[in-house]
Amino acid sequence: MGRQNDKEKERRLAEAWGLTVGPRGELLVNGCSTIDLAKTYGTPVHVVNEDRLALTAANFHRAFCERYSKRVRVHYALKCNGVPGVVDIIRRAGLKAEVMSQHELDLALHLGFAGEEIVVNGPYKPASFLRACLKLGVRFIIIDSQAELDELRRQVADQGRAAQVLLRINPDYTPRGMNSGSATGSRRGCAFGLDLRGGEAEQALTGFKPDDRVRFRGFHIHIGTGIRYPDDYRKALARLRPLVCRAQDLGLTIEVLDVGGGFSAATTREMTALELLLYQGWDRLPATITRGDEAAVRDFASGVVQGVTDLFGSAELPELLVEPGRCIASSNQLLLLTVHGVKERPGLRKWILTDGGIGTVTMPTFYECHDVLLCNDIHRPVTEKVTLIGPVCFASDAIYRNKRMPALNPGEVIAIMDSGAYFTAWESSFGFPHPPVVVVTAGRHRLLRRRETFQDMTARDRPDQAGKEDA
Repeated sequence: MGRQNDKEKERRLAEAWGLTVGPRGELLVNGCSTIDLAKTYGTPVHVVNEDRLALTAANFHRAFCERYSKRVRVHYALKCNGVPGVVDIIRRAGLKAEVMSQHELDLALHLGFAGEEIVVNGPYKPASFLRACLKLGVRFIIIDSQAELDELRRQVADQGRAAQVLLRINPDYTPRGMNSGSATGSRRGCAFGLDLRGGEAEQALTGFKPDDRVRFRGFHIHIGTGIRYPDDYRKALARLRPLVCRAQDLGLTIEVLDVGGGFSAATTREMTALELLLYQGWDRLPATITRGDEAAVRDFASGVVQGVTDLFGSAELPELLVEPGRCIASSNQLLLLTVHGVKERPGLRKWILTDGGIGTVTMPTFYECHDVLLCNDIHRPVTEKVTLIGPVCFASDAIYRNKRMPALNPGEVIAIMDSGAYFTAWESSFGFPHPPVVVVTAGRHRLLRRRETFQDMTARDRPDQAGKEDA
C-alpha cells in the first residue's frame, strides 16, 4: 500500500507541476534537485521551470486559435510576474504584452516588444504615460473612464498623433464563488471600467465621430481573477449585447473584443469570502483545492468563443484579444524556503519557523490556497497540523496556520507551490533582501535575478545629506 501511495504522489507531481522524484525521495524540477538548488543559491529562492513555462504559454495561444475562426492575439499581463527573464521566456513563446504602468511599458520595450505588440490597461494613466504610449504607437489604449478619454483627446490634439482605443466595460457581473467586493466586473465593488448599467459606457460611445483621431476599435472586459468556470465568460459577455447594438446603430464597427484575463490556475485558488473569514478569524484553513473542479485551458477557450459567437450572432466576428497571467506563470514557478526551527507548546500549537513569510515573500498565501511540499522526502507521510511562520517580527508573518504537513526538522527545505503569479510582485523588503530567481532547463540552472544586496537596498539613500539645508 505504501509503495502504491508513493506512485500516486509522483503521478500527481508530474501532472500538476511537471515535477519528478529523485532516488532519495527528493523533489526534482526539470532534472534539478531542489535540495541542491537551495544549497547553491540559498533560500528563499524562486525556481522557474523554463521548458514548461514556454509550453504553457504556447498551448494557451494554440487552444484559442484552434477554436476561434478569426484572428486571436494573446497578451501576457506583466503585472502577474514582471521578472524580466520570466517575461522574456513568455515573449519567445509567441505571446504579446499587456502593461499598466510606465515601468511595465519600459520593461516591455527593453525586452524587445514592439509598440504594436503592446496593449495598455489600468485605471491610472497620467498625462505623461499617455504621451509615452502615443509616441511609441502602442496598439490599443484601453479606456477606463470618461475623464481618461477626455485627457487622451487633449494629448492627441497636442501631439498630432492618432490613438486606437478599446472601451473597458464594467458589466456588473461577479463570477461564481468570487467575492463581489473584489471582483473587477462588479459595479458596486470595483471602480474599474465604464459602468454599463449606469450609462457611462453609452455616453463614451456616443462621443466618437467618423473623423475622430481617437479611434474606437471595440470593447474590453475583465471580470475577476482566478475564475474557475468557463461559463462565467459567456454570461458576462451576454451583458454587452445592448451596447453592441448601440454601437452598430451609431455606425461604429467593433473590430476587436478583449475578454481580459482571470483564468484560474489548476493547482491553486483564491479563498472564497466565507473561507477567508473562517481562516483569518478562526484559523480554519480550507482544503488547498477541490480536485477535479479545475477547468482546462481548452474549456476556457470554448467558453469564451461561445460567448463571443452568441454576442455577435450573424454579424462579422471581431478579432479576439486575451490577457492571461496567472494560468501561464503560476504553476511553473515554486518558492524554496528552509526550516530554521521548530517550536511547540503542548496542547496549543506547533510552529515551524522558516526564512520566508507574508511579510517578505509569500503575501498571496494570505488569501490563496497553495500546496506546500517537503523537498527532502516527498514520500514522508502527512502526520500533523502546524503553523508555518516567517522571519519577520510580527505575529501575522505566517505562511499558513493549521496546515497539514509531514514532520519537519531544522535544515530541511519546503516548497511553496505556484509562486509564479503575484509572489514576486508582492515581495517586500521588510528587513530582508529580495530573493533570487533561478531558471532550470534540462538539468541545468542559472540565475535570472540575483539576491538583493545591502548596496542594492541602500543605493537610493543619501544619509550624508540628512540635516543639511538645500544648496
